[in-house]
Amino acid sequence: MNQRQFTYKKQSPGIDSAQLLGICLIACGIIVLLFPFFFEVNTNSLKIGIVGGGAVLIGFLLLSIHSGVIINFQTRKFKEYQSFLWFKMGEWVELPKIEGVELIHHSYKSVNTPNGISPTLSSNTTVYKCVLIANGTKFLAFDFNKEKDAIEAMKEIGDGLGI
Repeated sequence: MNQRQFTYKKQSPGIDSAQLLGICLIACGIIVLLFPFFFEVNTNSLKIGIVGGGAVLIGFLLLSIHSGVIINFQTRKFKEYQSFLWFKMGEWVELPKIEGVELIHHSYKSVNTPNGISPTLSSNTTVYKCVLIANGTKFLAFDFNKEKDAIEAMKEIGDGLGI
């Protein structure tokens, strides 16, 4: 399988705050837009459309924000990018000679402290890291929630770089 590039979208064990805000804005916008169909309101329809539609639009914009890494196997370059509206912005950098790819299991206890003082929720979390080794040190690490996804990424990167 000859892939031209590997694309990694950064993942978090839970939901990202920008994504959560985006989902909340979309839900609120839909409620605002649907409310006049079920209840009588004295507000102008244009205002309701602007407020509800604006919330939905901003919610979708927030959902489109993410970051990641692209590795181009042909040019042997990589780019750490920030994505907004599905445009990936970042600078291509020369990829050092990759000596190997490792899989690391990282388990930890995640704790949620919403008020900053007392933890309310905690869970044991395992992150599977696909780590690229260059010059004897860990160069890039990609976090995955599932071991199967990390192994697939290792194979894809290994095949693409000829390791």
